[in-house]
Amino acid sequence: MQYTAPHYYKEFHCIGGECPDTCCAGWQIQIDQFSLKKYKKVKGVLGNRLKNEINWKESCFRQYNGRCAFLNDDNLCDLYLEGGGARAFCRTCRTYPRHIEEFEGLREISLSLSCPAAAELILGCREPVRFIHDENPDREEVYDEFDFFLFTKLMDARELIFRILQNRSHSIRLRVSIILALAHDLQERIDKNALYDVDTLLERYSTENVWSWFENRLLQLKQTDSWNNKRKKTFRSLFSLLDHQEELREDWKPYLNNARKKLENAPFPAEKTERYFHNVFPDTVAEQLLVYFVFTYFCGAVYNGNAYSKIKFSVAGMILIRELIRAEWLASENILDAASEKNGCGINSSAVIKTVCRYAREVEHSDYNKTTMERLLSDNILFGLEELFSAL
Repeated sequence: MQYTAPHYYKEFHCIGGECPDTCCAGWQIQIDQFSLKKYKKVKGVLGNRLKNEINWKESCFRQYNGRCAFLNDDNLCDLYLEGGGARAFCRTCRTYPRHIEEFEGLREISLSLSCPAAAELILGCREPVRFIHDENPDREEVYDEFDFFLFTKLMDARELIFRILQNRSHSIRLRVSIILALAHDLQERIDKNALYDVDTLLERYSTENVWSWFENRLLQLKQTDSWNNKRKKTFRSLFSLLDHQEELREDWKPYLNNARKKLENAPFPAEKTERYFHNVFPDTVAEQLLVYFVFTYFCGAVYNGNAYSKIKFSVAGMILIRELIRAEWLASENILDAASEKNGCGINSSAVIKTVCRYAREVEHSDYNKTTMERLLSDNILFGLEELFSAL
């Protein structure tokens, strides 16, 4: 068995009671069957509490005011404190915020953006992300009907996508435009069962000419009369994706509505205001978000054959997070004064982290929300290449 993780993975540590948004509140914590059997055998005071504070029918911990029954007033876990440490955790509590994608002979491990400590680690990384590899030769597995040929092409494509995203000699807008087009062309070959042509495609997108071609194409599009209207329409369409999702926290929809009003009422961003906002949301943050999303989800296309939607999902996530942060920034005071230009923002980094975590909690922690978003993004009328180019 092989294992892959981003280079900052081992730097993560839980900050416990200091966490500004504890993972023990705000959602239901499911308990695996092995842990349920273990909890049934616990004796004494803790055993009685487990029996009372577990919803055995739904296989989850009970909640009070949205907080896990074992979360104490200091935002620490009584099950951890009284049950002998991490060994008392169920699989969910033991694993989070680690996220594992499973493929034949490979596990890819990332940290979830919904955790404030993990988000700070991911977004605070200034260097291009590297990926570390390990292997356990004693563990082998075989998946029935796993399309290993498609998987190798997806892995090759993702490697090139990372190289393009991390080429900091070009703007993030240009980098993202290229990976969108690459994923679009890759999808055509998947749909036509022409995987034999993927290597040629990747070679073409690896040439130096691809940068100048797309730069000229974006310039041509930006000069068209319909560009600004297309941009506004695409933003509205992207936000409408979130209207079709289940709500995990009660404050999510009101928060979204306020953000959309703020953005819709704001004047079209001038070059000066964009320069200020770029200090709040620099290219490095956009890059790290995209690398995170692509690493976590792109190769999952081996199971549904839709690589283009995986990239659209990643790009849409970056854009929506960026615009939610922009709404927070617009709501802050004195964003255009000299101090803002000097210091770079009207909101601080903790507000940025909070916004990123909020989005990740609502979108990434619901399979329904993720699959619904991918399905809606496959609508090429609303989310075609030029539409997404306009929103970058």
